[in-house]
Amino acid sequence: MKKLNFAIILIGLTALSLKSNATPIINVAKISPIDSAKKATVDPVCKMKVKAETTKTTIYNKVTYNFCSESCKQKFAEEPTKYIHK
Repeated sequence: MKKLNFAIILIGLTALSLKSNATPIINVAKISPIDSAKKATVDPVCKMKVKAETTKTTIYNKVTYNFCSESCKQKFAEEPTKYIHK
């Protein structure tokens, strides 16, 4: 009986989603990889997530690095090769 109820509900939901004027059952936000990469980066020193628009940044070998704090930025400035893993 449970299987029959499940099948009826599944068929009903499928029919609703196939109608041209029906709204989608699940709304999936479309996020491009470029947009999500601009929103958050990782501090190379402490590995904390950092917003891309942060003011604590430095450029090393033509790459911009973002930091969570001034102390992480200073540690990176002293030994950048220690924190860059290629």
